[in-house]
Amino acid sequence: MNDLQIKAVLAGILFGFWPLLMNRSGLVGNISALAFTFVAGICILPFALWSIGHSFPIANWTFPVANWTLVILAGLFGAFGLLLFNGVLAKVTPGRVSALFVLMIVVQIAVPALYQVIMSGGLTISKGLGFVAAIIAAFLLI
Repeated sequence: MNDLQIKAVLAGILFGFWPLLMNRSGLVGNISALAFTFVAGICILPFALWSIGHSFPIANWTFPVANWTLVILAGLFGAFGLLLFNGVLAKVTPGRVSALFVLMIVVQIAVPALYQVIMSGGLTISKGLGFVAAIIAAFLLI
């Protein structure tokens, strides 16, 4: 495995655990989303501050070439997704949280897979079988 694959696996493990922990926190959905965002923001802040010289060169105060519309849209999608997901986590019982979590992840996986199909110009047999397998897996795991 290369460095990026290891980071992706570790991110998957961490993203797999935080909703299970938040489900047992006792917080209501919107408050748990805010608490999660606050704690995550505090943890991310030192890394972001360290990187600011790389993203925003301080010497000439130029801003990076970025599509800020897409940055804002990504933040909005993430915020509303977090609110919806934490609303689920706050109301579902610990015994059913895994099933809804699996459903969310299967749908989450389908979005970039569909994007890849569109960007690559078509649906291959293997990708089509992958979508069918994901639907079957979601059905069997739920």
